[in-house]
Amino acid sequence: MLRTSENGFALPLTIFVLATVTILLSAVMVQVQVDRRIAESSSDVVDALIVAQSGLDQYLAYYDSLAARPLDGDSLRINVTGGYADVVAHIVRRPADSLSGITFIVRSRGRVIKPTQGADPQAVRVVAEFARWQYGAMDVIGALTTVNDFRCTGSSCDGTYSLIGYDQCGVEPAVYGLRAPFGPTPSMLPPEVDPAGLEGPATATFASIAFLGIDWAAATGSAFTPDYTNLVDLNTWSTYRLSGNNTLTNVIGTGLLVVDGDLELEGTLFDWQGVVLVGGEADFKADTSRVEGAFVTGLREQTGPPVQKGKWGPAGTHIDVRYNSCNVQTAFSSLTGFAPIPGGWMDNWSSY
Repeated sequence: MLRTSENGFALPLTIFVLATVTILLSAVMVQVQVDRRIAESSSDVVDALIVAQSGLDQYLAYYDSLAARPLDGDSLRINVTGGYADVVAHIVRRPADSLSGITFIVRSRGRVIKPTQGADPQAVRVVAEFARWQYGAMDVIGALTTVNDFRCTGSSCDGTYSLIGYDQCGVEPAVYGLRAPFGPTPSMLPPEVDPAGLEGPATATFASIAFLGIDWAAATGSAFTPDYTNLVDLNTWSTYRLSGNNTLTNVIGTGLLVVDGDLELEGTLFDWQGVVLVGGEADFKADTSRVEGAFVTGLREQTGPPVQKGKWGPAGTHIDVRYNSCNVQTAFSSLTGFAPIPGGWMDNWSSY
């Protein structure tokens, strides 16, 4: 016979155990949901950063392709995978010289959209970049412009020469076939040179390197990042910078070619469409040296001592330099646009 005090004990105990287990399982489920939501939120924040950065990159690329500077306060909404970015550009520094680089702060606010969760953004992230708008341009004053002049040594002036200052594109006024530094007499010019150019002789002098409008320190420093540092993809209108002294043999290419030191041309043909800028002297040894655009030598004198005079081609060689404004413009076109300022990127830029 059971005692009266033990009647009904099993049922309350069972209910207590079940309730305890249910509470524990509910707590576990809640924690799992919280952890999953935290993980999803972290993922959404990362996605928002990707959306914001993608919008920023596309905005910069868009105006690079237009080669037209945006106005202060310009804004653009850019749809990207996973959401959209609202990009706004503000001018923070405007130099007195309208052709100098204008500094912008470009802000991109990225929003993550999940269609299954409605139209409200699931996460927002803001990034910003300080960037300078730069103009790729060159004031051409001669088809062949030499800061360091040229010289004849032995038979080095026995070749044939054609320095044409008339614009082969037919757009701009003619320039001189040869521009040389100031002095008591014009540059030593072989008599075979075609006297094309402005009304008058093929040569003219200038009294200042600054007159060229080329910043050699910038062209050889960190301000200029070329597409290539060696000669590859030569027919893509790219930019190239070759360090030190260089000897080029049988080169055919297009674009902007910058040579830090001396340049020696050899072989059967050197044929370049665009612009060639040489820091040191140029030695025309190739059978035919042809440039349609502009050719400048001796630019290193901007930042250092005088450069040794270049050499005209020896017997059997031909130098053909013709001004072409379209080729000059195309060679510099890739340099027009936004240039991000090193160290100028910021994450979670709240507002401007």
